[in-house]
Formats: sequence, structure tokens, C-alpha cells
Amino acid sequence: MELLRASGVEAPDRMLGPLLGAALDNSLRSGDAALTGPVARGDAGTVAAHIAELRKHAPHAVSGYVAMARTTADRALTHGLLKPGLAEDLLDVLADADPGPG
Repeated sequence: MELLRASGVEAPDRMLGPLLGAALDNSLRSGDAALTGPVARGDAGTVAAHIAELRKHAPHAVSGYVAMARTTADRALTHGLLKPGLAEDLLDVLADADPGPG
């Protein structure tokens, strides 16, 4: 919510409520088949852009984004939603972004 507020969204809860509700409904109904977004489709360029913006505006959020993206990629790959070649490119972007433990 802090990132949305910082970007000028006055009521992030009102914006996120319907999105999160739909995501929950879809995941309960369809499981991993409901995975969507740049990670699930293997869009490494968009993920790299997200990470670059997070580094500028919320560096504390990068490790969480990378962890969630890795988990999403693993699940999408396991369920055949993400092609292996795209997964490799995506995981390279995530590996480059991850500062590791420390």
C-alpha cells in the first residue's frame, strides 16, 4: 500500500480490494491454472523493469519480490504454464537481482 500511496494513489485499499478478491476467487476455483502476470508468462523484460523500479523506490521490497517471483515461476513451470526457455531467462533475471543472504 505504501508504494501505491507514494505513486499518488489516494485510496489503495479501494483499488486493491477488487483485484485481490478476484485473485483469491480464481486461485480457489482454478488453483495454479489461475496464475497470471509477467512471471507466469515468462516476461523477463517486465520483471527486470519491476525490479529496477523497486530498487529506485523501495529497495527493501526487492528480496520479497524476487522470492515470490521464484515461487510463482516454479509453480507455473511445474504446471506447464511457463515454457522452459522463458523460465530460464526469467530465472536469470531473478538471480541477477537477488543480493542473497546478508
